[in-house]
Amino acid sequence: MPGKITLKKNDVLIGYDEINADIYFILDGIIRGTIINGDGIERTVGFGLCGTMIYSAQCYSVGNPSIYQFQACCDTVVLRIKKTEFDRHIAEDHEFCKWVLGSFSLTICYKELRNEGLNGDALFKYKWLKEKRPEIINLVSDKIIASYLNITEVHLSRIKSKILKEKS
Repeated sequence: MPGKITLKKNDVLIGYDEINADIYFILDGIIRGTIINGDGIERTVGFGLCGTMIYSAQCYSVGNPSIYQFQACCDTVVLRIKKTEFDRHIAEDHEFCKWVLGSFSLTICYKELRNEGLNGDALFKYKWLKEKRPEIINLVSDKIIASYLNITEVHLSRIKSKILKEKS
């Protein structure tokens, strides 16, 4: 049976090396996905906003531990659907299956657009985020945004200063 879960800021939905094959839909709030790179540094690789489906592909598809961590950036509410129930709906309900396929397609489209928008320098990337995803800029800490943009917090501060100067 699906169930709502309320997460507080910084609560972990799915942790590194955890096996959790369930599916989650964000009803309110923001979830970030992180990975630990080859240097042992945690890096934010994406954000999920309202309507986003969150799951660990490693857990769901092959039963391996998650290589990502999914963590609330602010108070967040998700709907949890157990893998067994999700799989049953996929097998039995043609409309549900079409809806899931549409969700996956939109996710891929968003990733393509995000990759297109994040191909410039750090200033361009921040402006793109500010224009296209203002809720992230407003609700997520600068430390996490800098991690997502793969820059330091000091560099992000300089970028924000430069944008303020451009406006005046």
